[in-house]
Amino acid sequence: MIGGMGPNKTLRLVAQYADACNMFEGAGLDKMQQALDTLKAHCDTLGRDYATIEKTSLGSVHLSGKDSVTDVLARLKTLSTMGFSHAIFNMPDVYQRTPLHTFAKEILPAAKEL
Repeated sequence: MIGGMGPNKTLRLVAQYADACNMFEGAGLDKMQQALDTLKAHCDTLGRDYATIEKTSLGSVHLSGKDSVTDVLARLKTLSTMGFSHAIFNMPDVYQRTPLHTFAKEILPAAKEL
């Protein structure tokens, strides 16, 4: 896995060598889509099957604050539609039990269906 969204070096290296890549949700969905498009172009240039590269994302979830279950599921649906197979989340409020319980009981089961 190679993490990053740099269009010239990083994504070219992903296309050339990686089995998986990780992109940053904090950059915004538009930039993530641009990075996916750039990765596909590098794959085409190198003769690599774009579909053989696993696409993952890294983001944050604040279930005790600004994010609701509905919000998180909508984000996951969007990422899935874009072609991401896994979402990795940082949970800044992990020291509280309620967000972890909510994530385990409400988000994970629904995410399996995406």
